[in-house]
Amino acid sequence: MTLEHFDDGRFGAAENMARDVLLLEAYPRPEVLRLRHYDWEPDCFSFGYSQCHEWIAGQAVKGASLARRPTGGGLVDHRRDWTYAIAIPLAHPFYHADALAVYRSVHEAIAAVLESLGRPAALQPPDDDADIPLIFPTAAPKRVRGLCFAGAETYDVIDPVSRKKIAGAAMKRNKSGLLMQGSIDKITAGEVDWQAFGGRFACELGDKLSADGDRVVAPPDYPPDKLAETIAKLGSDDWNKRR
Repeated sequence: MTLEHFDDGRFGAAENMARDVLLLEAYPRPEVLRLRHYDWEPDCFSFGYSQCHEWIAGQAVKGASLARRPTGGGLVDHRRDWTYAIAIPLAHPFYHADALAVYRSVHEAIAAVLESLGRPAALQPPDDDADIPLIFPTAAPKRVRGLCFAGAETYDVIDPVSRKKIAGAAMKRNKSGLLMQGSIDKITAGEVDWQAFGGRFACELGDKLSADGDRVVAPPDYPPDKLAETIAKLGSDDWNKRR
């Protein structure tokens, strides 16, 4: 199984979420592994599927574009991150694997590439609860997971000295496969050659996913009607303010 990867350019919040969904559900070669890297229009934030929009709106920058992700997790500020999405097809063993094992493998790839570029990185261990900062703000409703980068959870990528979170992600599985949406905080990561990072990450990820190889491809051309329909859905109040 081959890993195909591409840089998809810069889009608004709703369109980026739509393109992630279509990466999983409408990619022209559904049998391959897929890695999408992309940028955002200014002042975009995304938040987890189960989060409360009213609370989230009070945490983001006033006037910023907000988009509910199809995956979980907390509020992410995309003005300062390196964002990616991974789609794993049904036939791949990771589709059936424990979610934490998938999470760990992808974050091991990120940490290894950061290390190769001179930026020390480690994974948050599962039994180190005492040093993990609180990620559930007391002012938030109980069901809200809070701010994604406020603290590290098991197998997040962290700075080994300060223990600040560098990278996190969230996943969902459906009948099309597994989608993982991830974010790397460029401010915490510091001086990193991000252009070099992208290619090395694809290579390292391919190894973790036991891909036969990786290749750079052009961004896919989704059916215009399907793309427009998905953007409209993920930009609507029915989707973003649903809970």
